[in-house]
Amino acid sequence: MAAPWERDDPAWPVHDAVVAWETPFFEAGYDVVERPDGERANYYWLSPSNAAIVLAVADDDELVLVEQYRPRLRAHTIGLPAGGIEDDEEPAEAARRELREETGYRAGELSHVESYVPSGWTRYVRHVFLATDVERGTPAPDNGEFVETTTAPVEEVLDVVRSRDAANGLALTPLLLAREDGLL
Repeated sequence: MAAPWERDDPAWPVHDAVVAWETPFFEAGYDVVERPDGERANYYWLSPSNAAIVLAVADDDELVLVEQYRPRLRAHTIGLPAGGIEDDEEPAEAARRELREETGYRAGELSHVESYVPSGWTRYVRHVFLATDVERGTPAPDNGEFVETTTAPVEEVLDVVRSRDAANGLALTPLLLAREDGLL
């Protein structure tokens, strides 16, 4: 299925798509869009790689969390294991890989919870997975990743994630989706 930004809408035709900036992690640019009144305007966007995020439930009904310092926010955050999906990788494979790399835990069962676009500015999809029957192991973070693994009781995890100065919205949405579906 095509991502929303890959579809055409005759009422809002795109006349040009400009990549203004490229980094190893994302592109930034704008589309020149004709509004229904005939006026053209630039609509700016960021395009990182799609990502997988994992809600890993340990045997003792604890959710596996990661703590890390986020230099962009200048704050310590607590959230869920997550990361980008490689070009040749399926979202579920990325979820398994990120869980293992960041926390050492290995997913036994993995089920898809939801896929969503996190904001109107970003062109990427976050794929949320629930991991059960997890086994503890040794983390193997990527170079430059400084991640600590912790756990919190499932019934307290929302409060834990919200307890920091910079509440982790990338974790809140998957937690709320899973709770709404009765998975947590």
